[in-house]
Parts: sequence; C-alpha cells; structure tokens
Amino acid sequence: MIRRTYGLLILAYAVVTVGEAWGWGGTAHRFINQNSVQHLPSTMSQLAAQQAFLTSHASDADTRKYSDPTEEPKHYIDLESFEDFQHLPSDFSVVVAQYGWPALQSYGILPWTIVATVDSLTAQFRRADWNKACQSAADLGHYVGDAYQPLHCTVNYNGQFTGNDGIHSRYESSMLGQYISSLSIRPDSIRYVKDVYALALGITLHSNGYVDSILQADNAARTASGWNGGGAAPQSYYATMWNLTNRLTQKLLQDATRDIGSLWYTAWVNAGVTAVAMTEETSDAASLFSLEQNYPNPFNPSTTIEFSVPGGMERSPGWSSGSSWVELGVYDVLGREVTTLVNEPRDPGNYAVPFTAAGLTSGVYYYRIRISGNGETHSEAKRMTVVR
Repeated sequence: MIRRTYGLLILAYAVVTVGEAWGWGGTAHRFINQNSVQHLPSTMSQLAAQQAFLTSHASDADTRKYSDPTEEPKHYIDLESFEDFQHLPSDFSVVVAQYGWPALQSYGILPWTIVATVDSLTAQFRRADWNKACQSAADLGHYVGDAYQPLHCTVNYNGQFTGNDGIHSRYESSMLGQYISSLSIRPDSIRYVKDVYALALGITLHSNGYVDSILQADNAARTASGWNGGGAAPQSYYATMWNLTNRLTQKLLQDATRDIGSLWYTAWVNAGVTAVAMTEETSDAASLFSLEQNYPNPFNPSTTIEFSVPGGMERSPGWSSGSSWVELGVYDVLGREVTTLVNEPRDPGNYAVPFTAAGLTSGVYYYRIRISGNGETHSEAKRMTVVR
C-alpha cells in the first residue's frame, strides 16, 4: 500500500483535491512553471513561447494519480527510509533490487523520476515531437518543484511524528495560496547539468534540511495564534507562519525555477536542437565573475564546482590563449592546499570542474578561485563538507 493513502482519504473527505494536498498546490506549481521560462536563453525561444501551456499543465502529473497507480511515488522521497540516503545509487534498477518495488511505492522515487523525465524530454526534443516535449517539460517542472518542497523529502511529511499534524497542506497550499502574490522570481543564470541524478538527489537532500525550520515555524505560529490544532487554523496562524517562512519559501521557489530552466536547457543541448546553445549561453554570462556553491554539498566522494570568468580582462603578454589566468584550489581548515584543480588561462564563460575527495577524511574544506588579467584580480572562497 502506498504510504500517502491514509492522508489522501482524509483530505478527499474534506473536499481537498489530491493536487492541492500533496504537491506545492496547484497555484504554486503554476507559478513555478510560469516563471521558469524567464531563465531560458534566446536560443530556446521555441520552448519559452509555450509558457501558457507549461503553466496550465503544471499539475497534470498530480491529476494522473487518479488513473495511474505508479504515479504517486514519483512526487516524493522519504529520505530517512533509505539506508545511507545521502549516497543512493543513481541506477534505479539497483535501487529496485535492493529495496523492492512495494517498498519504493511507500518510500518514493522522486530523484529517479526527474532523471527519467529529462531523458524523455531529450528524446522528444531530438525527434521534434513537440506535443510530447511540451508535456514532459511541464511534468519536469512539477517534479522539480516537488523536490524543492521540504515536506516531500522526509518521512515526517505531514508532521505526524512530531505533533505537527496537517502541516503539509497548511504550508504548501493554505498559506502559500494566500501569500504567493507577494513573491517574485528574478531572472537567473541557468547552466548545463552534466550529472542530472546528482542534481536531483542534491535538491532533495537540500530540501530535507529545511524540514525542521518549517516544523518550528508551525509550533511558533500555533503558540502566537493560540490555536491548538482543532478545526481550521485562524488567519493569525497563517500570518505568523508566513512571517517565519517567507524568506526560505522565496529561496526554494527561486532555486526551483532556476534548476527547472537548467534541466530544460540540458535536455535541449543533449538533443542537439541547436549547436550554438552552449556558446550563446556562455557569451550572455561572460561579463560577470562568480564562484558558485559546489553541488552537491555535503558530498561523498564527488562534487562539482562552477565558476564564471568575466570578459573585459585584457590578455597578458605571452599567454597562448585565454583572456584571464585562473587558479582554483582546495584547502583544509588550516589553509594547507589539498589539490590544484585549475591553473591555466581561460576565455570568458561559464565552467564546471569536478572534484573527487579521494583520500580525504570527513570534515570542512575550502575552495578558492583567483582570476587575474592585466592589472585586475578577482578572488573568492567558499566552504564545502566531505562526509564519509
């Protein structure tokens, strides 16, 4: 039996739709898909032109739960139900062999669903099956949106183990439905995703880290409003809940739209729809310097570090290529260099460098970049964590 069943029955009795109860809620899913389009480069104008379709079909995946018994577990993952959940295999057949399909129907399969949907979208782009591609793009937006809902990434999905019963729909539907008009998504830089599974699993791990914040906000909102959990929560509850969670919710939705755009873009490039997509995307972002947070983080054993080399830095004499000299290294907490990842000239653009922590113990490390041209230098460092 699928784990969500009892909750669905209760909510059906309360005349709440499945889509509103166990997704971000129809309003939020439409908001996510609609805004994901704004991150796309000009080379993807054909998909961007389908914004109305992507928005109106944002919750089709929820509707399929009524007719497809395999659909429900695609929308969540109870991470704590898996052994060593931070290092789940990317090969879904290995996961099925280890846990069995009946257990996975209960635990959820969200990260592998994202991978499968990207694969389908890539194939549809490649054969120019535009109708199916638009539907898969809408579904992909839905699944990534679900991965960015923290309560879709924990066994305590409804607060049933901590006395926060009903928090799932209170947070994602009732509260967000009231306040979503106050949120906005800013245009963001998307990227080509080399390892879709690593991104998908990393999103769910990241979301899981926000669960306690939502539960604590629920407790505080109950106390502030004097609501004891009986009947419908008063408006004062939602006002306090929103005040405590609006910043993290804004971040979750911003990041969700960015990653949806990145995955649409990745499928587009992998399908070979345009041979210049990567070049044009790199050119658009080439004027800015940035060092991104490694992803996934924490990690074991591999992660990816992304950075941007800015344009406008003059090439130094004697460099055979590249407009800037780039140094990227990893250091321990005492400042000792662990390894050098990059030490060479690079042209303006976006780069992704893999790093494998072979031989390193668990703990905090730092990675630092230094980009130099004639008379100009950019430098930045960020922290990352190795877990064993």
